[in-house]
Amino acid sequence: MRSFKIILLASFLGLLVVGCGIKKMVSRYPEVSVKLADENLENKGGQVTYQVQGTIPPKYMKKKATMTVTPTIEYQGQTIALKPIELQGEKAKATGTKIPYKTGGTFSGSGSFEYKDGYDEANVIAVTHVAKKKKSADPKPDRVLCEGISNSAALMTIHPELSEKAGNGTNLLYAAHNYKPEFITQTEVLYFDLNKSDINMNLKLNKSDKAKDAVKQFGEFLKQGRKIDKVVIAGWASPEGEESLNQGLSDKRSEQGKKWFNDQYDKYLKQYAKDNKLKYKDVKKNAPELTFEVTHEGEDWEGFKKDVAASNIAEKNQILNVVNSQSTETEKEQKIREMTDIYNELVDIILPPLRRAEISLICNKNNFNDQQISELMKSNPDTLSTNEKLYAASMEQDLNKKKEFYATTIEKDENDWRAYNNLAILQINDYLADGNSSNLDNAMKSLQKADAISPNNGIILNNKAICEFLQGDQNAAMQDFEASSKASVNPIDQDYNLAMNDIKAGDYAAAAKDMNNKSCDFNMALIQMLQRDYNNAQKTIDCIADKDARTYYLAAVIGARTQNDNAVYSNLRECVKMDATFKAKAKKDAEFKKYKNRPDFKDIVR
Repeated sequence: MRSFKIILLASFLGLLVVGCGIKKMVSRYPEVSVKLADENLENKGGQVTYQVQGTIPPKYMKKKATMTVTPTIEYQGQTIALKPIELQGEKAKATGTKIPYKTGGTFSGSGSFEYKDGYDEANVIAVTHVAKKKKSADPKPDRVLCEGISNSAALMTIHPELSEKAGNGTNLLYAAHNYKPEFITQTEVLYFDLNKSDINMNLKLNKSDKAKDAVKQFGEFLKQGRKIDKVVIAGWASPEGEESLNQGLSDKRSEQGKKWFNDQYDKYLKQYAKDNKLKYKDVKKNAPELTFEVTHEGEDWEGFKKDVAASNIAEKNQILNVVNSQSTETEKEQKIREMTDIYNELVDIILPPLRRAEISLICNKNNFNDQQISELMKSNPDTLSTNEKLYAASMEQDLNKKKEFYATTIEKDENDWRAYNNLAILQINDYLADGNSSNLDNAMKSLQKADAISPNNGIILNNKAICEFLQGDQNAAMQDFEASSKASVNPIDQDYNLAMNDIKAGDYAAAAKDMNNKSCDFNMALIQMLQRDYNNAQKTIDCIADKDARTYYLAAVIGARTQNDNAVYSNLRECVKMDATFKAKAKKDAEFKKYKNRPDFKDIVR
């Protein structure tokens, strides 16, 4: 009770001191309105802009009095005064907005201040000072203009994906293996008699010097011992017979072509065994299993038309017109049969070569085929070149084995940057999966080695920037993204990633343009939210397939900004379920200031 009396006495003496001129201004101060045009202050490009609006009631502002309203930041026990707003009575000798005594009036003031870490929990208050002649006072209470300053632009992040090439997003880029499988083809053609499917080497076309030479070349090609990729066999029929019969003939001719090849391959193996003093059965047993691609092409209409067009038949155009004018295959076949009675060239020259089987042996010009490269990478990598090792790794789907392949390549060739780079992005990918920071440390070491071998390389700089971003050094990341775009070796288009500089600068329109308005993308949803385009921001979030904790958090922020309580709670629950560290962030985030004392919110973040 004694303390209360002392406070009352102090207040009474204070009013006596300020004098009756401003005593009423102090006592009536609660009638003065001071607020922000938008109480939801936010960091934009490192600056926070504000506009104070106020109303002075009638018969409040003494004619010779002055009044100063100073927006002030309160944070962790410290106060930072911002630009003061000066007001004056009608007869006061001062510089400020003049407020009539009888009617009162309005005032405003605006400014900006630098955003600092932690300001999401700072308050902005209005501190008022009144004076008349030598009397002055500080009316109370100070007005709270804003509780907390949002910094949602800081939610920007990257979602790196393993990729062979850069695209509209953040990609962990593989270095190219530079291995080029090259194939060489040797083809043999076997000809058949009309309506026959058995091989007759005494047939005129098969006895020609050209045909005999082709068979010889086919055998010589086999003797070269190339790695066979596959054997392609196609059976054909001439188009003058019935379609059903011709389809059956082409089927049988394909099978005869396969049998002929197997006979030729068997002869090659026997000769190989003899030349190398080996047992034929052992050579046969260890011969690679062949892959056959057998097709039954049926009637060769295109071959017929092509050969007629290239022939010396005087009436060739008439022949083609007659055939092409028929509406069905059956009618065309009939016309050809009729014309064979007139034009001997069709019987002797055009039709016989169409009755055939084509056998094409496709071989790898390189030392090994794909399957052999994969197997050798596991059993005997020393037999492979660096490009082949990297190619083997590119074919491997198991990411852990892929890492082993790159590590093996590094052991054999320490001076090739590509294996270091590719190992690094898999280590970064491991971090994204398990959150173990040692993976980022190992990735950075690998990238530094790659960079030492191939400096100013856009691929390495891109991956290094991603690693730095994930390590929390955004400034270094942005520098390396920019360096990647200007690199002298493998420059990478970094418009998407460099757009994060636009977000930091508060230029959201430029950021959206640089990101090419990428669909189903977190950063685009963030930009739309920061532009207060809440409908499109929510649509963008909705179509993100694999939502992470940060995505649900952003959806909760959109819910808070649109006063959708259910969206706030449901998305925040999903967020903290996936990552509990967001509880602490939500507790102090100014975006949720209207929810902080609500039971549902407290239950989620406790």
